[in-house]
Amino acid sequence: MVIIAANLPRAMILTISISVLMVLLLAGFVLYMWLMQEKQARIDNEVKNITNSLGAGVVNFIVSGEGHITYASKGFYEIIGYSKEEVEEVFDNSFYLMLENKYSEFFRMIDIGPDFTMNEEMQIKTGNGLKWILVSGKAVMKKRPVATISAVIVDITENKKLMEKLALEQERYRLATELSNDVILNYSIVDDTLNISENFRKFYGGATRIPNFVKDKVWEHGFVHPDEVEKIAEIVRSIIMKNGGNVDTQTRIRNSKGDYIWCRLICMPIQNKGGENKEYIGKLINIDTEKNELLMVEQKAMTDPLTKAFNKEFTKVKIQEFIDRNPGKKGMLLLVDIDKFKSINDNYGHLMGDNIIIEVVNQVTRAFRSNDIVGRIGGDEFVVFVCDVSNPEDQIKQARKLHAVLRQPATFDGTTINKSASIGIAIYPDHATTYEGLIECADKALYRVKGNGRDAFIIYDKRDFADEE
Repeated sequence: MVIIAANLPRAMILTISISVLMVLLLAGFVLYMWLMQEKQARIDNEVKNITNSLGAGVVNFIVSGEGHITYASKGFYEIIGYSKEEVEEVFDNSFYLMLENKYSEFFRMIDIGPDFTMNEEMQIKTGNGLKWILVSGKAVMKKRPVATISAVIVDITENKKLMEKLALEQERYRLATELSNDVILNYSIVDDTLNISENFRKFYGGATRIPNFVKDKVWEHGFVHPDEVEKIAEIVRSIIMKNGGNVDTQTRIRNSKGDYIWCRLICMPIQNKGGENKEYIGKLINIDTEKNELLMVEQKAMTDPLTKAFNKEFTKVKIQEFIDRNPGKKGMLLLVDIDKFKSINDNYGHLMGDNIIIEVVNQVTRAFRSNDIVGRIGGDEFVVFVCDVSNPEDQIKQARKLHAVLRQPATFDGTTINKSASIGIAIYPDHATTYEGLIECADKALYRVKGNGRDAFIIYDKRDFADEE
């Protein structure tokens, strides 16, 4: 062969070499294409297997015309409840004809372009009636002016029903809340955010979402009555504890008119699996009418109908309450008797006598602090209990103040009445540690004042009254 090749012309050798090379290249190309087709077939098969096992469907259809389906997965046909043959027979293989609510018009209006994407909820005709599907896809330009949409569809019928049911429940809940005037609260301990139902804005005029509720101490900024601030702060401290309990309290909240009204606050914790409180849910109930009615009943039960001061029974309750709660503080009980009150009734009539009694209570109430106790315990007998009087000098000062107030004349319908009073005084806990004991000591001092000519005060001293014990 070498001898023969050597005797061949060089041009022929070159031609033969090129031919052999071309044959080899062609064989390699054919082998490559065959391998690529095999690989693509495997990929296509894997894609089909995946899409068919997702519980979703894949469909590819032409944008123009009636939306002719060029490919649909097994999952697509399972969702719609038709076979491929039935889709061709019933819908002429048109994706648009399967859609309700004129979605075919929506697709025809698409501005065909490679960047178009969609994520739409639609109703589709199926073998079992209408279903809701979620269609997610992208337009793909193939050969102008032909474009197709490759989309994944998911059956969301059950989700849609659940969402509609949830929306209905939310609307029912909203209406029920509005009808009851209750305000629903939800506090997230993690986010420190208080979310409030919309009717809060209507009744109380505030925001329905309050971030940094604890951090900013919102309740200190007029949200609740100043007298309730410390109580709410204590409740908040219990709420933010990981194991805080239920809350059920009454407090005063500022409404949209700027008035403070009585509300009942009920809250319960929502816990995680570890038993830690993550949120609190509760409601704010307007109890202002009921509370005020109750307060009026309580006011009537504890006040003297003529003077509106505490009556005999509640005077005892309030003074004993101070004694029980303040074992380390001194208190001063002043027992008052209007001098010669019978002669006022005899000379000016009982109406004038009643006016004198009312005026005495008004004068005393104005002269002392709001936390001091003023009560009527008899016809013309009164008790003034001064809270927290620490030393003898203050005791004398308070006694002189009351004596001076009671010596002020009273004028009614042009008639001026000069009056005075006798006052017996006992000190807690120096002279007694009960209401009855203090009254007994003060009464002895009062009796001594009357025996000495009235219009004065005496502080009980056990040494001075030893012969009377």
